[in-house]
Amino acid sequence: MGLTIEGGTGNGYSAGVTSENRLLTDCVTKSIEHQTNHKDGKSFSIPFSATPTASGDCFFLMKNEDDLDIVIEGVNLYLPAAEYFDIKIGDTGTPIDGTDITPVNLNAGSGILADGTFQQGNNITGLSGGSTAYRIHKLAGTGTENHNFEQDIILPKNTVLTMYVQTGTTALDGFIDFYYHDEG
Repeated sequence: MGLTIEGGTGNGYSAGVTSENRLLTDCVTKSIEHQTNHKDGKSFSIPFSATPTASGDCFFLMKNEDDLDIVIEGVNLYLPAAEYFDIKIGDTGTPIDGTDITPVNLNAGSGILADGTFQQGNNITGLSGGSTAYRIHKLAGTGTENHNFEQDIILPKNTVLTMYVQTGTTALDGFIDFYYHDEG
C-alpha cells in the first residue's frame, strides 16, 4: 500500500520519489533573517558612535523590552587604532550618561519600531555584573571589521547587552544588525 502526496493547488500533480526513496523537490529557501524582515518587518540596524574616555568604559547598551527575543548576528566596528573590546550580556542597573539612539527598521515599508532601550556614550555608568561573551581584538589599521557571532546572541525580554573598550580615548563607530523572533 502506497501513500500519494498530491499538490494542494488542484493541478492534479503528485510528488515524485527517487529509487533511493527520496522525495523529489524543487524549492526556494529563505534565511530566517530575510523571512523576519520581509514578512514580519521586525529586523533592525542600530548605528552607534562614541569616544570612550578611559579604559573599561561602556560605550553601547541595548536592553530588550519586547516579548519576542532579540537575535543578534554580529557587530561591525570601525576603530582607527589597535584596541580590543568586550561584549557582555547580563549587566544590571540603571544606565547613566548614555544617549538614546533609535534603531532603523530594515524593511522600509514596515513602520514597526524596536522595543527596547538603546544607548551610546563615551562612558555609560550605573551597570554591573554580566559576563563577557566575546572579546574582539582590532589590529592597527583602518577599516570596518565584521565580527559574526557563530551562535548568535539571544536577548530575552529585560536582558541587556553592553560593550566596553579596553584602552579608550579612540573614536569608534559601528552598527549591530538584529531582529525579533520567538523560539519557534
